[in-house]
Amino acid sequence: MSVVTYTFIVFLLCTIVLYYIVPKKIQWVILLLASLVFYGYAGIEYLFLVIATAVVVYLFSLRLQKSLDEQEELAKDADRRTARKIKAAEKAKRKKFLVWALVIVIGVLAAFKAFGFVLDNIKRFIPYDGLQSIPDWNLIAPLGISFYSFMMISYLVDLYNGRISAQKNFFRYLSYVLYFPHVTQGPIARYEEVGYQLWEEHSFNMDTIMRGVWLMLWGFVKKIVIADRIGAFTKEIFGHTFDYHGGIFLAVGIAYSIQIYCDFSGCMDIVRGTSECFGIVLGENFRRPYFSQTLPEFWRRWHLSLGAFFREYVFYPVSTSKLFLKLNVKIRDHLGNVIGKVFAASIPILCVWVLTGLWHGAKWNYIAWGLYHGVLICMSTLFEEPLAKLTKALRIKTDCISWEIFRMLRTFILCVIGRLIFMGQGIRSSIWMIRSMVFDHSKVYNIVDEFSLSGREWRVLIFGCLLLLAVSIAQEIMERRGSTGDVREWLAKQNIVFKWLVMAAGLAFIAICGVYGSGAGASFIYEQF
Repeated sequence: MSVVTYTFIVFLLCTIVLYYIVPKKIQWVILLLASLVFYGYAGIEYLFLVIATAVVVYLFSLRLQKSLDEQEELAKDADRRTARKIKAAEKAKRKKFLVWALVIVIGVLAAFKAFGFVLDNIKRFIPYDGLQSIPDWNLIAPLGISFYSFMMISYLVDLYNGRISAQKNFFRYLSYVLYFPHVTQGPIARYEEVGYQLWEEHSFNMDTIMRGVWLMLWGFVKKIVIADRIGAFTKEIFGHTFDYHGGIFLAVGIAYSIQIYCDFSGCMDIVRGTSECFGIVLGENFRRPYFSQTLPEFWRRWHLSLGAFFREYVFYPVSTSKLFLKLNVKIRDHLGNVIGKVFAASIPILCVWVLTGLWHGAKWNYIAWGLYHGVLICMSTLFEEPLAKLTKALRIKTDCISWEIFRMLRTFILCVIGRLIFMGQGIRSSIWMIRSMVFDHSKVYNIVDEFSLSGREWRVLIFGCLLLLAVSIAQEIMERRGSTGDVREWLAKQNIVFKWLVMAAGLAFIAICGVYGSGAGASFIYEQF
């Protein structure tokens, strides 16, 4: 049930009505039932798989909580030394349960997302007849498995560390996992951020509903006015890479960068707006990433919840692990402090980026894309100070808008190259696009004629992109001046007539300029991840 279909709009309206007419104590039950219907609509067999995994996580969470309770009880009247021993013993006990729970959750994720890739490559590189007779592994991954699996992992790890308490009511826990606005594409919501909101009592408030609808409308503009209009062009080029050459790949890289941003951030706006209609605030997942001046900054602004997950549950654990610290000391002793510094900075970053590539799917292009960004970020971190000294030595003025624009464009071009790696039909395809873009100086094809967009379609697309740019600039300026950057705050201060005019104008613009019918791309790009 895509969030840009009429079916979803009707489903949402019915859910909102039921949510606000039932007694407030059971509002969360309505959300749970709606989530079960929403997920079951995609396939009842996948719903059973999610519930089964949730049961396993729930049972392990109770055991982790029992250990925490026993630790607190035993350490209550003990002296400091004894208390430390008790905590160490209980933590070791919890670690066993955590490892088993993570093996199950990650194992299910890997079975659907990676096992087929591993098997294919084993059969490809090991020419043994017995291996070749093994049938291909072609399981279709359940809806949103990458997102809800990561929420389960964060829940377990936070509970293991004592940051949260286990939810004793299984159905409440299930409502957190399956909450329909975020189950398909995120944001990856941590339990402590969303859980309590799901079970609070919420009163009907027209201003709250209106704020949610404004955000949804903005998401629809991004998705069905801009992203879906670009989709035909990018699909043709990436689907027939070797039929094209030269500057067309720069054009498609830029076009796809706009498309994937509007598609994914548009979805986030729709689901966040949907959630706000119930009085539940989901975290922001994008913060105008194409205004970033460095790649590390770009990834702090793009898919914030995924970046936060890898930072919290991969980067910090790897960089502070006993094994890594011991290895780092040995490298410094044998190879010197410079190499040791490079190692200490690079390995955790590369681990994060290889896993980020694999999270998108088991495919060599995704792994190469992860390594590409990982290496660039390592280089930017290691050479930040020398480059700053070089800039100063060359007397380049850095406190001006032209320098900021130059850095933004540089970062954007690096991201465009990454998109070509990401979207290739294979590594050979990606290399062809990048090589042809750089070395083949043939003219860019006449896109207007080649890809059957009429003059009106191009005008709508350009207007939509300019509107997106104008709003983004306004948000950036507001944020730099100390505001939240949320245009809805300004809208909320206007009179009621103006508010409804803005909503009516948004609906009319979407109705007139949206892409519908056979040309519509109802599915979202990130649904495949």
